[in-house]
Amino acid sequence: MNSIGNNNIYALFAAIPRQQAQLDVLAGSALSRGIDLYQKGNYEGAATEFRRSIGLAPYSADIGNTTDFLVQSLLRLNRTDEAVKTYQDAIRLDPTNDSLHLNLGNVYFSLGRYSEARAEYVEAVRIDPASALNRYSLGQVQMQSGELAAAEATFRTVAAQSPRDENVMFALGQTYRRMGRFTEATDQLKAALSLDGSFSYARLELGFSYADMKDFGQAQDQVDALAEEDGSLALELSSYIYQRRDPRMLVAYSPDGFPSSSGPGTGLTELDPSLSTPGASHEFTMNFIFSKEMDAATVTNPAYWNITRSDGRDVGSLYNWGLPVAETEALIDRIPLRVVYDQDEQTATVTFRVTQNASGDATLDPSHLVFRFLGRDAYGFAMDSSADQYSGISLIV
Repeated sequence: MNSIGNNNIYALFAAIPRQQAQLDVLAGSALSRGIDLYQKGNYEGAATEFRRSIGLAPYSADIGNTTDFLVQSLLRLNRTDEAVKTYQDAIRLDPTNDSLHLNLGNVYFSLGRYSEARAEYVEAVRIDPASALNRYSLGQVQMQSGELAAAEATFRTVAAQSPRDENVMFALGQTYRRMGRFTEATDQLKAALSLDGSFSYARLELGFSYADMKDFGQAQDQVDALAEEDGSLALELSSYIYQRRDPRMLVAYSPDGFPSSSGPGTGLTELDPSLSTPGASHEFTMNFIFSKEMDAATVTNPAYWNITRSDGRDVGSLYNWGLPVAETEALIDRIPLRVVYDQDEQTATVTFRVTQNASGDATLDPSHLVFRFLGRDAYGFAMDSSADQYSGISLIV
């Protein structure tokens, strides 16, 4: 009796490896079918096969790859919650597999769930601290989360592990740029390009850094190089350079004939016939064309504009050429009446008032009136101080 019982037990245990081998074969077939369906774009069918493969052999040597394939299929189907749960289930089965933590972190990162991604990357580093990829991924989420000092330290550790890895140099360059340490950023990015001259994203980041430094010549050199490598990146960098340039006044003119080039002693009656009447007022306009799109809120706020007499500190020299100003000289309010902005034309129309005196003999020096704008462009940058004002004598100064 005992002999028969023992024989049954031996037979049972002998059958287990054979059954597992059969399950492994079935799981492998399901994995192959899933890959074929995935390549054909049938992500629903692929996900079904990958699930079948995992169910048949949850402890297979291929389980990691199968899980990755399943997650990618689910992400293609926009079933992100299922993708996350798939990795979580795999981690419960194999909690010390750093690759599973890393890949789950990557899913969280792609979804913008940075705190959860960070936790998974930290765990991956804890399990395998020698993995440069684990630390590199942690550094990426630290940088994205604004933990720049921590990101720098992490990337420095990776750099010690992989001293000639252009990707690590690129990551350090990105981090330094975000920290405002532009010289160090350009050093790292140029080092990355010295190892891989076709590293387009490093060249793009280098162009960004030069633009941040206002070195637009060097930035444009990167645009020219990118134009031969990746037109879309060249366009992206060109757009960034445009944004980073300080706005300038390009052209100024009066659509209603205000004689901004007339010199000292110009009688108000020469400006407009209505000003021949003592005490009369007349509104004039000046149009200013900017080099780029402006912040409409500041452009249209008269408080950001002022109209003054040239004080000699600029190219236009002194009002009235520095000669004494007559008591009959007309005064113009420092703040204009109103400003209208045409965003399509990037043009501000400034309206101001000129008033005749009580004796009807007021004069003006239109050429030495200075119109200045102290606002911002659409990207928040202040005016280029070399081109933020206009006078008829000096044009744009």
